[in-house]
Amino acid sequence: MKLEITKLCADSLRAFTQNNYGIQLKSSHAHELVAAYFGYSSRASLLADKDCSMINLNEAEIIILNPPTLFVDERRKTLENLPPELPASNVLAQGVYAPIVAGKEFDGKIWPGFHEVALAFAENRAYENIRMMGMDPKELTWVIDVDIKTTELEVLMTVIFDYPAGAKKPVRHSKVQIRLPRVAGDIGYSEPEVMPTFYHGDMTDPDFRLKHGID
Repeated sequence: MKLEITKLCADSLRAFTQNNYGIQLKSSHAHELVAAYFGYSSRASLLADKDCSMINLNEAEIIILNPPTLFVDERRKTLENLPPELPASNVLAQGVYAPIVAGKEFDGKIWPGFHEVALAFAENRAYENIRMMGMDPKELTWVIDVDIKTTELEVLMTVIFDYPAGAKKPVRHSKVQIRLPRVAGDIGYSEPEVMPTFYHGDMTDPDFRLKHGID
């Protein structure tokens, strides 16, 4: 599909605004908005990206379709003669992402956000360990913390599992880090690298916390 995906999304956005709101959106405006939904400050920036080009979207194993509405809102303010009656950015996202959602080559790869990806991969790895110990992870009341850090080339998600909830002496079971290398803009990522660390100790023990670098 290569860079045709950006044109497909721009055409889809124009059809969406015309069919649903009677708004004729210029092609140039549509392309600039699509670029923003893919994480770029402009269409020119999208085309200039050689490291994580949208050409690579077909190679992505994970596709995040969580519209960056605040970023898009700011970009909308800079576009001259943009129709003022356009609906909210989260609504326009439906038109932008429609070709990706409908693309058979993307079946099973689309996720609503990083939080969901982090929990899915982390729970799968952490709970596998629990089952190997002869326990049912669903019977434990987990305290789960998710941290997400982004850079130009990757997203690092850290999921910490403690249990039981509300205990005076909670036990840290594991920390699972999931590294998502970017391959296509801010929406396409390659196969996640899952890196688990398992613990055995009392979270209230200062020596245990010091040993494992727990604040």
